[in-house]
Amino acid sequence: MMARFSLRPAAAAATLAVAVAIAGGTFATVVGTQVSNVQIDDWQMQGTATHAAWPVWRLRIAAAFGNVAAREALADVLVSSAQVDERREGVELYRRLALDGVPAAQGTLGHLLLRGLPGIAPDYAQSRRWLSVAASHDAQAAYDLSALYRNGYGVARNPQLAIRWLEQAAQAGLPLAQFQLANEYRFGATLPHDDALALQWLTRAANAELPEANLALAIAYRNGELGMARDEDEYWAHVKETEHDLKHVSRP
Repeated sequence: MMARFSLRPAAAAATLAVAVAIAGGTFATVVGTQVSNVQIDDWQMQGTATHAAWPVWRLRIAAAFGNVAAREALADVLVSSAQVDERREGVELYRRLALDGVPAAQGTLGHLLLRGLPGIAPDYAQSRRWLSVAASHDAQAAYDLSALYRNGYGVARNPQLAIRWLEQAAQAGLPLAQFQLANEYRFGATLPHDDALALQWLTRAANAELPEANLALAIAYRNGELGMARDEDEYWAHVKETEHDLKHVSRP
């Protein structure tokens, strides 16, 4: 839990930054715009893992000096906080970054507003706005936009648009999108049934160590599906790959 200050943390950081700048000190070089990305990453890791006051305070000061990487890192730490007011502050920081044209922040903001956070309800209209901005250069944003149209979150359901953005996310290399696109070719009502394309996308997702994809391939080899002959050796090979993948799985 962060230490309490008489000023709100963001305001206190800004006040200190201004005071040091007026004093003509070298603080800006140490923790301001010239701080290294390696140091920012370290503060972010410490802040996320422990929510200790000191690394978060350093991020606040660097962010107050206008360091964009520090602003992004601070936003990321705050949205994972146990305190709802800090989570709201983190979302607001992402909003400011998105408005400033920071590409990664635009996609992250859209993702957060789509899912919501504990104590913060989803905002589908704003999510669609930012996902639409980010989807052309962000595979996760394209995948999220696909989910929004597929499920009708705040809009009328649009299976064609959902497939369009799903294909873009898959082409951009997002394993979960590749797996879902494989299932669309295999089971979906929007795309024509095509076992060859289903196998192609399933294999790409499995090669990226997506456990669901390796498990689906294992079952396909066991049952002789997707145009393949039954193969017990391949079945067990993909079962082992699934077990390996599950040890390293990471989801946004």
